[in-house]
Amino acid sequence: MKFLATVALLATAVAAAPADKLFNLKTSGASNSSHNDLYLSVGHGLVSDPLNIEAVFSGANASSAAAFSFVNGTIILETGTTTAWYLDLINVGGAREERAQVSVMPTEGSQGFSVTRQGLQGPSDIWDGWLWCPTNAAAGQVFPNLHFLSKSVQEPAVPSGCDKIQLSAVPKSSA
Repeated sequence: MKFLATVALLATAVAAAPADKLFNLKTSGASNSSHNDLYLSVGHGLVSDPLNIEAVFSGANASSAAAFSFVNGTIILETGTTTAWYLDLINVGGAREERAQVSVMPTEGSQGFSVTRQGLQGPSDIWDGWLWCPTNAAAGQVFPNLHFLSKSVQEPAVPSGCDKIQLSAVPKSSA
């Protein structure tokens, strides 16, 4: 009898569990005020690599922002499909070697994200802060991108043209 009561209680708890809370990511804390209040979206960041999807800034309009959820230390992009896409922190070479890139990858992503009063924090083993970085035509970029300061890249402290920012998780409106 206890077993059936426990199963019934567990089934009720699972049914009552809230759905994943969707949120947008919005910039703040930039030294250049035009880099504040921008929403994060996703897009094809490189002309030369149309299959690579990056975290890009879509502007100050929440309607064009990407929706994310937070599950067990990973940030999942809401795509409306059954394939999960995650934020992934990667180090890149070539023209962008001083900028560690934030990519959006299917079926895998970086773990260790947390949401604090200071906003979205990255995995502590590699992450050292968020960056708004301008379009880099030499690297083939199309939009300003979200990058991160990598603990493995010491110089420059903040790459040329980039601005150190915070990302705040803003609950997605139901509009």
